Amino acid sequence: MGTTRQLVEFTRAAVDEVVAVMDELTSAGDGKGWINIGPALTDEEAASVPVRSGLSAWFSGRGPAVPMATWTPAATARPRPAQVGVEHGTGPDALERLREAGSALPGTWTKRQDHAKHGIVADLPGEVPAGDVVRWMVDAVSVLSSGLVRRDAWMAVVHRPG
Repeated sequence: MGTTRQLVEFTRAAVDEVVAVMDELTSAGDGKGWINIGPALTDEEAASVPVRSGLSAWFSGRGPAVPMATWTPAATARPRPAQVGVEHGTGPDALERLREAGSALPGTWTKRQDHAKHGIVADLPGEVPAGDVVRWMVDAVSVLSSGLVRRDAWMAVVHRPG
C-alpha cells in the first residue's frame, strides 16, 4: 500500500493547516501516516547547501546538512505514543545545543535517542497541543541548520496511507 503526499507551506505564526492535518491523522487512531517539516529554501539557499558524495554520506557519522523534522501520530490499537524526530548533520549532543539555544526538549517528552547520524527521537505524551509540537520542530530545525535557515518559510510534506 502506497501513500499520498500533500505539501503545506506555513510560517511559525501560521501553523493551523499543519495542526489540522496532525489532528486528522491522530483521530484515525491507527498510527499511520507522518509529516516531514523542513525549511522552504529558495533556489539560492538550496545552492549554498554543502554537497556530499554518496560514499561520504554513507560512511559519515553525521546526518544531512539541511535538518528535517518528522512527526508520527499515536496508535491506539497497539499502544504507541506519537513521536517526533529531527534528522540533522550537526553531530553528537544535539539536544544539548537545543537546550543552550532555548529550545530544549520539553520535560514531559521522553528522549529515545540523540545520535550524531540518526538524529533525535522523542515520545510525546498524549496531551501535547499539536501547535506546540510544530513550533518545537521548526525551532529545532532552525537551531540545527548551522545558519542555512534565514527566513520564516516552512514546508510540511504530509504522507497519508493511500
